[in-house]
Parts: sequence; C-alpha cells; structure tokens
Amino acid sequence: MTKVSAGKNVETEKPHWIEWVAGAVSVLLVLVVIGWIGKDALADRDTAPDLVGRVLRVEQKSQGFQVDFEIRNNASFTASQVKVRGEISGMATPTASAETILDYVPGQSNARGGLIFASDPAGRKITIRATAFNEP
Repeated sequence: MTKVSAGKNVETEKPHWIEWVAGAVSVLLVLVVIGWIGKDALADRDTAPDLVGRVLRVEQKSQGFQVDFEIRNNASFTASQVKVRGEISGMATPTASAETILDYVPGQSNARGGLIFASDPAGRKITIRATAFNEP
C-alpha cells in the first residue's frame, strides 16, 4: 500500500533498504554473466576432441563378460559417432577385442557404454580407446 504524506508519494522519495540490496544483487549477477560469456568468447577456443577411455567395472553376464567404460572428452568441441575399441591383452598381443559406437560425446563431458567379451578379462590388461569420430 502506497503511503501518501502532504499529497506526495513517500516511497518515491525514500526507497526501502531492501530495494537497494535487490538492485545491487541484480547488477552483480548481470556483471558475472557478462564476464562469463566474455571469457568463453575470448579465452576458450574450440579444439578438436580429446577422447580418453577408462574401464569402470567388469561383470559376468549370461552372454559373456561385460566391460562398462567411460569416454571423457577433455576438449570443448563435441564428437559424434565415436567409435570405441576395447582390447583384452595378455602379455604383448591382444587376445580379444570388441567395438561399439557412441552417438556423441559433448565437449568437457563424458559418455558411457559397455563392451561384451566372450573370454574372462580377469588378470589381463583391458584397453579402452576411441578410434574414430565425426564432427557434428
């Protein structure tokens, strides 16, 4: 409710302190957003995808041994149709391999999937790597 004193609106002459706080917070938020967008525009350059794979877990399933993996994209550019190859190796040569395709791996993010092997990978080295990708 507007307070009136001697025909004048009192609220226009003397704003409440909470209005000043709300205005200052709003200005600060706008400046932070502008700074963030400016930093992205000037400092972050799109670079080719940098895809790194790692094994999350191995589980025995009815169809074989499922190796769950994660592909991390350390670059800012998105990769699509990422071909992932997994290999189980004994000493020096691969003994088993499997492949899959991930639809996309966004920049600075990750995607997960699974590969199924017929042989047990216990005690052997499992290598997960991206072998190909497309630019979206």
